[in-house]
Amino acid sequence: MYDVHSHILPGVDDGAKTVEDFTEMARVAAESGTRVILATPHRKDVTERSSVDYVTRLVDEMNARLRDLDIDLTLLLGMESHLDLDLPCEVSAGRALPMNGSRYILVEMPFFGRPNYVEEVLFELQLQGLTPVLAHPERIEAFQTDPELLASFVERGMLSQITAGSVAGAFGQRVRKFTATLFRRGLVHVLASDAHFPSGPRSPELPGYLEAAVALVGAERVRAMVTETPKAITENRPVEVDPPRTVTEPRSWFRFWRRG
Repeated sequence: MYDVHSHILPGVDDGAKTVEDFTEMARVAAESGTRVILATPHRKDVTERSSVDYVTRLVDEMNARLRDLDIDLTLLLGMESHLDLDLPCEVSAGRALPMNGSRYILVEMPFFGRPNYVEEVLFELQLQGLTPVLAHPERIEAFQTDPELLASFVERGMLSQITAGSVAGAFGQRVRKFTATLFRRGLVHVLASDAHFPSGPRSPELPGYLEAAVALVGAERVRAMVTETPKAITENRPVEVDPPRTVTEPRSWFRFWRRG
């Protein structure tokens, strides 16, 4: 498997704190079948606390450690870039990194609210030749209140990356139900761990959550979400996805969201 969203680099952001944390997370990932993991530290943390040069060297050092410990895992470098007005310029300056140097960039929308520049910034990234991969849209308020916004982005060529734990309710039942809706509408392209810790709901152990996804869309599609599609992303190959589907949800579902 290919896991393209993780906070596994030690001491960089709110993920692994120590080299020992990194090692345990890597061991868990490898033992659960992941062969390639993309380190995606938060752009803000890299900018304010270290540098791109530092995290690049750190990836090399951690890959050497994996080889020394005979852990069958390859570490690649990307970044989780918060969507703000500076993002296109930060890409041009080399401070916002795409995923393993590819045409794909992992973008995190604001968790709350819907700034009026969202569409503009994403379009600018596309003009730069990049394909935004939208991180955990199932936990983003703008998409929760308006799923058609995510559908419109997918129709414009963007991809979505769901956190595997969301499928099984690791972030609550509201998120679980909305995640199921995204699956049914064909708005899920990649499953990743968003790992922060060696154990618990933010661990890099993907298989424990895949069964719930298989129940929604079948084994073949789930396999593509953790192998073929993320592999294509890291290898800078094109990814083709089906257009979003229309699904009519029960009336009580909409009342459920409006209560919140």
